[in-house]
Amino acid sequence: MSRSPRIAASGIVALLIGGLGLSQSYAADAVPRVELLASMCSTCHGANGKGAKPMPSINGEEPADFIDLMQAFASGEEPTSIMDRHAQGYTEAELKLLAEYFSKQ
Repeated sequence: MSRSPRIAASGIVALLIGGLGLSQSYAADAVPRVELLASMCSTCHGANGKGAKPMPSINGEEPADFIDLMQAFASGEEPTSIMDRHAQGYTEAELKLLAEYFSKQ
C-alpha cells in the first residue's frame, strides 16, 4: 500500500511539531521559569545581574525598586535606550518573580 507524498509530508510535519512540544515541555520542567526569565537579563547585566560594564548591577536590588524602575521603563517615564522595549514584554507576575530573584543574588 503506497501513501501519497502529501500524506507522508503531513505525517512528518506532525511528528516534528509533536517532538518540539516534548522538548519545550522538558525544558520548562528542567529549569525554573524565573531562571529562564533572568537569563535574558544576564546578556547585558552579567551573570546573576551582577553588572557587566557599562551596564548597572541589578543584583541585590530591593524588589519594590526593581518593579518601580521596570514599570517606569515600560511607560516611558524613565528614559532609556533599550529597557523600555524589554520592560514592556513582562507581565506583572513576571516582574515580581524577577524582582524577588535579583534581590537574592
